[in-house]
Amino acid sequence: MKTKEFILEQLGVCRHKKNGWSTPLSDAIRGLSAEDAVKHSAGDTHSVYQIVNHLIFWNERWLMRLKGEVPPKMEIENPETFSKSDIDETKWKEDVKKLDTILTGFEERLKAMSETDLSKEAFEGYGASWYDMFVQTIIHNAYHTGQIVQLRKLQGTWDPEFGVS
Repeated sequence: MKTKEFILEQLGVCRHKKNGWSTPLSDAIRGLSAEDAVKHSAGDTHSVYQIVNHLIFWNERWLMRLKGEVPPKMEIENPETFSKSDIDETKWKEDVKKLDTILTGFEERLKAMSETDLSKEAFEGYGASWYDMFVQTIIHNAYHTGQIVQLRKLQGTWDPEFGVS
């Protein structure tokens, strides 16, 4: 399997495809209400909603880079990307859709890239290739998806039919 096809497969597994080894983000947040998305389960953990905001923040910046745009200057530190605002059901659904749209954008952009494009530096001064960026993004998104599953298990809102029981 070529690099591009491998990355596309892994992006899909992280976003929406079942593979038996892990739970995709779409299943990790499936059926979760806004009320449960803002709950804190144990100690100083982030809520599911805060994790979703963090994923939106970083994935949106990388999608901008993929489009050849320069994201705005960082005005906040990483801990602040885990927004703490309250939400209603409409806002929750909008944010879930926004995250899926961003992740779909990754897949669409990757499909248009060549293997040569993947080996190029992601942007001037980054010091790593687009391939490296995609691998790190996949790991990052999978890590936070696992956190969401664990939080839902602690809340009692996890349906084991979605996997990883």
